[in-house]
Amino acid sequence: MDDKELFEAGCFSPEWVTDDEQLPISRAYSQESKDLKTLLKELDAIKDNIQQIQARQWHLAEMIKFHEHQIANE
Repeated sequence: MDDKELFEAGCFSPEWVTDDEQLPISRAYSQESKDLKTLLKELDAIKDNIQQIQARQWHLAEMIKFHEHQIANE
C-alpha cells in the first residue's frame, strides 16, 4: 500500500503528528476519567441527537413517498 491508501484506511505511521513537535506516548494515549453525572449528560445528549436524526429521516421518507405518489398520479 502507498501512503494515500494507508491514510484512507485509517493507518497512520508512528511519525505522523499534526505539529512539528512529537507528542509523548503518555499524552497521546491518556485516558480521561469522567464522573457518572457527566457521562449521563453526554448520553442524554447523544440520545436526543439520535431522536432528532430519526425524526428528520422519517420526515424525509414521508416527503419521498408524497413526491413519488404525486409523480405516479400525473
